[in-house]
Amino acid sequence: MKIVFIYSGAENLGIEYISSVLKSKGHEVHLLFDPAIFSGDNLLNSKLFSWAYNVDTKIIEKTIDLKPDLVGFSAYTGNYRWCLNIAQGIKRVSNISIVFGGVHTTAVPKRVLANRFIDFAIIGEGEYAMLDLIEHVKNGNSVESLLDTPNICFRHKDEVHINLPRPYIQDLDMLPFPDKMLFYDKVPMFEEQYFIATSRGCPYSCTYCSNDMYHKIYCNENNHVRRRSPDNVIEELMFFKKRGRVKLVSFADDVFTFSKSWLVKFIPKYKSNIDIPFFCSVHPLTVTQEKALLLKEGGCCLVTMGVQSGSERIRAEVFKRQGDNDKIAESIFHIKNVGIKISVDNIFGAPSETEEDLRVSFDLYKKLKTDRILTFWLTYYPKTSIITYANSNNCLSQQDVENIEQGYTGFTHGTGSVSKEKAKLYYKYELLFHIRSLVHNDKLFKVLSKFAILTPFKRLTSKIIIVLNALTNKDSKFFYLLRYVWAKKDTP
Repeated sequence: MKIVFIYSGAENLGIEYISSVLKSKGHEVHLLFDPAIFSGDNLLNSKLFSWAYNVDTKIIEKTIDLKPDLVGFSAYTGNYRWCLNIAQGIKRVSNISIVFGGVHTTAVPKRVLANRFIDFAIIGEGEYAMLDLIEHVKNGNSVESLLDTPNICFRHKDEVHINLPRPYIQDLDMLPFPDKMLFYDKVPMFEEQYFIATSRGCPYSCTYCSNDMYHKIYCNENNHVRRRSPDNVIEELMFFKKRGRVKLVSFADDVFTFSKSWLVKFIPKYKSNIDIPFFCSVHPLTVTQEKALLLKEGGCCLVTMGVQSGSERIRAEVFKRQGDNDKIAESIFHIKNVGIKISVDNIFGAPSETEEDLRVSFDLYKKLKTDRILTFWLTYYPKTSIITYANSNNCLSQQDVENIEQGYTGFTHGTGSVSKEKAKLYYKYELLFHIRSLVHNDKLFKVLSKFAILTPFKRLTSKIIIVLNALTNKDSKFFYLLRYVWAKKDTP
């Protein structure tokens, strides 16, 4: 069977894993890729420039030329409308079966299947569900044969039938390595920053995150985090290290440091066999002096930590994030003390957030003096608990919730789901946060911040400071994104 996946903007490990599983069973897999340089949440969202670089028609035409048996889309809320547009275009000129998967589909499968040009939806982990679906399409069976097939959803007798997901894949080592060449053949530059996950799932349920939604769907699971063995991870990395193109390993785990025992086994193997600088994400509650030393020993050059707000009220009441500001400061101290650069994330636009909450965040960041502060804008994702909180606090209407589920929402690098009126207040603090990450001298910062809040071009100034910060810190991830704009691409 021939399967075509359609995606945009970045590598997708989910598609890569599914592709490997399908190829292991003898199926033929293709990828059609939109670089999305000027659209979406990857680099810059501009209607003018995205129109000039639009490849939608080419993707539809190439899909028809390939004559696949099945076309697959991995949809998150930010690209959902784009996926719908492409899928509808394909269905106008062919009768190829179309399946949607991904985070957005998992959250609202009924809403996805309300679009008659979508034939199937897969919720949760997709590797084995895709095998089941392909077998169904191959045999030409009626949809009744799928009534008890886990993860697969479809229309039946004018209603949407939802099958519950099968249990989590517990032994991740049993999966074949992800099909990285599927994306590398499209954008060779992707290989320079090797994107790899050593685990699946997150131990936390922050209200704004899709993991919160997944934990509800997989509510019968005792443990949402599963991890590959150190040897399995090293084996995958060894293969691509030998190709000689990897400059940075980027661990995609939600919380890389959640298990000390795993790190103790993994780091010495990584150092002796791979020895390539790496990046990872941590949670403040999972950082200790010993773990920080292990990261440094292994070659970690940059850690990103989700702080999200310096207001303990916002974190506890709205985001349901554990840990106080003292713990955050302690964790950052451990990372800085071993000589690893530290970046923190901050989310603007929490429902019920006041300027006092922003001032508290500002005070915390002034003390922390991190190497980088990445400011994101709250973007509501379907079926996450923060929507319930926002609704109960009159921050969202039922129509707003409908729009979110339909994919009409902003981007985390734009202004997300924050209204234009409220955004003006956040521009001021966005600029102050960025200045603080660049200027650690207290006296100089005090002078610069007074001038900064008077400028009418706060967003532009913030972007300039981001570039200056990247130059100061020799931020390879930032310049990797810039190089992506003109990098060689074989698209669609």
